[in-house]
Amino acid sequence: MKQARKIIVLALLTLLVLASMQAFAQQSQPQMKLRLLLVDETKTFSSTMRVGALAGILKKTGMVDLSVKMIDVDSSYADPLVGLDAPKQPYDLVLIIPRGIDDGSISQIWLVSEYYGSSTPQYALLAGLSRIVDQVFKGLATATDVSEDLWPAGYTALYQEEGWLR
Repeated sequence: MKQARKIIVLALLTLLVLASMQAFAQQSQPQMKLRLLLVDETKTFSSTMRVGALAGILKKTGMVDLSVKMIDVDSSYADPLVGLDAPKQPYDLVLIIPRGIDDGSISQIWLVSEYYGSSTPQYALLAGLSRIVDQVFKGLATATDVSEDLWPAGYTALYQEEGWLR
């Protein structure tokens, strides 16, 4: 119960900081939204609370148009979208929260997208999203994107071919 309270307090503090950042950003430039699919493979109460907090924070920021799929997989390394029909409109980003963060066998949350150069608006959004994920899952896992690891890069190639990603 103590851990759930810490997660809720962390989520509320993050919301306050992000709301301030969003208000400042809206004053200085028009906001861009990414279509994001959040894939939740987790099974524990604690992880479910964190995923719920993350989804709430993402909705509040206005950075993304969010869809969520809760997926049951046998392994953290199994393709969570296998056998599912691709959407009519592809996503800009697929955020996979692997099952292994529950038992500590995985310490990464995969941000699956095309590679964005550091001068693009998409890169800024991805960096902001990465910071949010890192805060919500602090101590359990960190956000890892295509510039940092081959696993999300492999998913990017697969999901672009299958129509999940632009």
